[in-house]
Amino acid sequence: MHEPTEFAERELLQHNLFLYTGPAARAEIKSPEFAGMRWIHPGSIWIMPEGSRHSVRFESRMAGIALAFDPPTFDLLVQSAGGRASLPILHALTPCSPRIYHLMRALMHESLDASPDSGMGLECIATAVALSISTHAGAIAPLKTRTAPRLAPKQIRAVQAFVETHLHQKISLADLAATAGLSSFHFLRSFKGSLGSTPAKYVMDRRMERARYLLKVGKITVSDVAIEVGFEDVSHFSRAFRRAMGVTPSAFRSATQE
Repeated sequence: MHEPTEFAERELLQHNLFLYTGPAARAEIKSPEFAGMRWIHPGSIWIMPEGSRHSVRFESRMAGIALAFDPPTFDLLVQSAGGRASLPILHALTPCSPRIYHLMRALMHESLDASPDSGMGLECIATAVALSISTHAGAIAPLKTRTAPRLAPKQIRAVQAFVETHLHQKISLADLAATAGLSSFHFLRSFKGSLGSTPAKYVMDRRMERARYLLKVGKITVSDVAIEVGFEDVSHFSRAFRRAMGVTPSAFRSATQE
């Protein structure tokens, strides 16, 4: 039998989300909103707003995906989407919507990525989660148009130029949104409508294209190529290159220089 998992009572300083992914388990919860023994089923999401207090004791080991938002940042995201800031977030334990479930699973997958753009991927997913939670709570009106907005040609050129000149370092979603003069929310929607991919995928594709060029025509080592395209660890670069190109950097260099 698995040992119980217990979390002592505390007051939260951030908005917290927890998606339960383990097998169904009984848990004793103590909070002002609800208390007593509850069955926690796979796919349940626990929404815990800033300032809430609770303790919980699972009768067995638990597993899940956690995400926390700084309240001012959360409010800015909501406002950028045309929503009402400072809408009270209700403490709740409820079945997760399919969209939020998918996003939280994607968040876990992205968190395991060691590429320089994993941070941007996490930003994109966390933004989508925050907006989905806010839409569900009524802070943001559901989007009615099926046509995604697009970046103006001038914005596209500015973003592309920024990416090309910063491939040797980490690039954040905030960096790209600021370059286009948009909020993160509007930039995400407009970018995909204009270039057909997420910002994180676009930047990674550009890193891999630069790496291909350097490996093919350059004389620098694979380690130096990794640094030139923003990877601090050559093993992480090699895995990313192989995932994108189907071969290791060294094998690609050998094949193209024969």
